[in-house]
Amino acid sequence: MPHALLVDDDADAAETMAMLIASEGFTVATAGTLRDARRQLALQEPDIILLDLMLPDGSGMELFKDAKALPNAELVLITGHASLDTSLQAFRLGAADYLVKPMSLKQLQGVLSRVTRPSALKAVTGDMESQLEQDGHFGALWGRSPPMRRVYEQIARVAGTAVSVFITGESGSGKEIVARTVHDLSRRRAGPFLAVNCGAISPHLIESEIFGHEKGSFTGADRQHLGFFERTNGGTLFLDEVTEMPLDMQVKLLRVLETGTFMRVGSTQMQETDVRLIAATNRNPLQAVASGKLREDLMYRLNVFPIHLPPLRERAE
Repeated sequence: MPHALLVDDDADAAETMAMLIASEGFTVATAGTLRDARRQLALQEPDIILLDLMLPDGSGMELFKDAKALPNAELVLITGHASLDTSLQAFRLGAADYLVKPMSLKQLQGVLSRVTRPSALKAVTGDMESQLEQDGHFGALWGRSPPMRRVYEQIARVAGTAVSVFITGESGSGKEIVARTVHDLSRRRAGPFLAVNCGAISPHLIESEIFGHEKGSFTGADRQHLGFFERTNGGTLFLDEVTEMPLDMQVKLLRVLETGTFMRVGSTQMQETDVRLIAATNRNPLQAVASGKLREDLMYRLNVFPIHLPPLRERAE
């Protein structure tokens, strides 16, 4: 049975969360201070550590240093608010994911369902790196040139985290393959992967396609339709040519990234989503912002981890 260590000084919240974790088939230990947490780590190595950074005797970041010595423990940050800074902080600390207070059962179940030993992820990446040296390809990506090796290093670095990835490169350079490789090396690889070209969807239908719609919400809506976010729940949604998305839809996409919630067209009921978003464009993102093709706030939310894919003419092999 997998074991979880919950580190949170809010006793009531910790008790409730511990019960939820136990209901998902985990044994649970709790700690309200750094001292208690270190004692629990010495007693039993956990499969997952859920860690609040604000503790009475110091910052939870100190425990990150201790936990990094545990190759089989996955780290999840607990935070009071969702923000771009939170995503960056979790990534820099090496956290696999983060949960926002007050957290929903669906959020927690999603994180627990993806618990994967960091050593197991490293083994998968190691196999692909060996394959690169032997056969010249990293998954479905080909080439041993220095620019491509840098891309492989970036993929390996970001795949095991939960942060958004923004891929840039010319049309035909393989951006979807990069996105698929990130998914295949991630904790979500058992979940769905859906690739969508935003430029190929009618502006009149794009909201319905992305968020879904209810029966009767507009002419021709003769049944309920599940959108991309619901169909990829637990997996990865790849939005190619995101700069072709209408600006009013970019506002709604930004809200999903900030809150993890959306509404189907014609509905008044909020839906939760557990999806990792990877976006791509063949434009320079800053130029797209300057020309009014991409909202600046959305660019920064998408561009947590940028990957630039060199054109084929620079990797003729």
